[in-house]
Amino acid sequence: MAERWYSIKEAAERLGVSHDTVSRLVERGELPAIRVSKRIVRIPVPAFEVYASGRKIPMPRVVRRRVADGVEFGKGERISELV
Repeated sequence: MAERWYSIKEAAERLGVSHDTVSRLVERGELPAIRVSKRIVRIPVPAFEVYASGRKIPMPRVVRRRVADGVEFGKGERISELV
């Protein structure tokens, strides 16, 4: 199954930049993302692909909402990190 979301770390690896750079892109609204919890941010793959292609993304900044179910965690992330 194709991935639907990238973590900040995964997006940074794909772009060849640092974790902090991707975090700044998300905070400035240049790269759309969904805040799953206080510490976890997910970047939708379609939005990432548009950004990586160099096109502007007409979307709001980080969407802040709580999601109880249906979130796939990235490598090394555990539910205990949410607490």
